[in-house]
Amino acid sequence: PAHGLASVCYEVLNKIVIDSQLGKARAYEVDLAVLQLPATQSNDLLLLDRGYTSYRWLATCVQHQRHFVVRGSAGSFQLARQMLKGLGASSQVVNLTPSLTKRLAITLLGLPSSLRVRFVRVTLPNGEFEVLVTNLLDEIQFPTSSFGQLYHLRWGVETLYGVVKTRLQLENFSGLTAESVRPDVFATIFITNLESILTEEATTKLEKKTSKNLHPQQVNQAVSFNAIKNYVIALFYLENNSEEILKQLTQLFLTNPSSVRPQRSVPRCQRSPTQRLNYHRRLKKFGF
Repeated sequence: PAHGLASVCYEVLNKIVIDSQLGKARAYEVDLAVLQLPATQSNDLLLLDRGYTSYRWLATCVQHQRHFVVRGSAGSFQLARQMLKGLGASSQVVNLTPSLTKRLAITLLGLPSSLRVRFVRVTLPNGEFEVLVTNLLDEIQFPTSSFGQLYHLRWGVETLYGVVKTRLQLENFSGLTAESVRPDVFATIFITNLESILTEEATTKLEKKTSKNLHPQQVNQAVSFNAIKNYVIALFYLENNSEEILKQLTQLFLTNPSSVRPQRSVPRCQRSPTQRLNYHRRLKKFGF
């Protein structure tokens, strides 16, 4: 079967993928992220998960004048291990240095031999702790209390992967070779960007219309992707009717909107391997 590692650089506020990379299944996510760094700009803020805590990556961000907020794990930093237990101050500025085995590689890459970073502890709604590593050192300009809401924006990346893998069924590849998988991946990313662009007007209208509702509304992606599927060929090939098609699409996007529940939390249901296999064999639906 075909396997690979996909990495996206996602603009979480505008819901646009600004760069995507596809590597081998055994590729290192940091290697792909380094390739995507030129797609960002100086002083951009990068929100990253626990897979991006390597000294090489943090140093590369600093070298290219990028800001970062990375989730730390107990296995990545000793200080993070202590802070996850609730020990020490909730904001601490420290110096990081590469391990002995990595120092030569860091020197050869021309990266800084030490980094000044800040560890921030965030208390989650369930009472658990989360530790973030950042080079936003100014505690007055960037107070500790703001990091929880800031890092929550990274959930948009997980939502994107959910849409790509479930709604758009990316893993239902048209073939089993790299030549067939690669266009499937990038075509799917293109469709997600197209959906974000085409639904912008409808999204703005729904936000204004339902801003005072208990649960504001947003475009239903089941509706939007289905509409785009039916109109995309006409949109790109019938130039004379493009304005009319866009109006029709906007009207469709406004139908059956979804409610937004920001504080909603649904506990994960742990299923056995047999239940998961049964889902993929008999219950999972392909296509959209």
